[in-house]
Amino acid sequence: MRKSLIVILLLSLLMIADAHAQCAPTDKIHIDPRLVPQQRHISREQMLGILMDRRFNSETRGELLQQYHQQGTQPIVIPYGTGKVLVSPANPCIQQYIP
Repeated sequence: MRKSLIVILLLSLLMIADAHAQCAPTDKIHIDPRLVPQQRHISREQMLGILMDRRFNSETRGELLQQYHQQGTQPIVIPYGTGKVLVSPANPCIQQYIP
């Protein structure tokens, strides 16, 4: 029992160290990259299903199609202090504070 707990703790520590190891020392980190919320990903099949679904009007379909094309390119916006932090969806170590 104790051996398994020690192994779990050691693995947890290694994962934490690895998460910080991915960021360069010159990166200005405002938000811990592990805590940055991930954006929802819409697959091609899901998008085709949305476009073929008659319950969505053409305006809603257009908005969802635009979001589909922009996914992964728009920064994740996180309120921080008196401003906000923009985080790259591709690399959460790339952050910019906007007052």
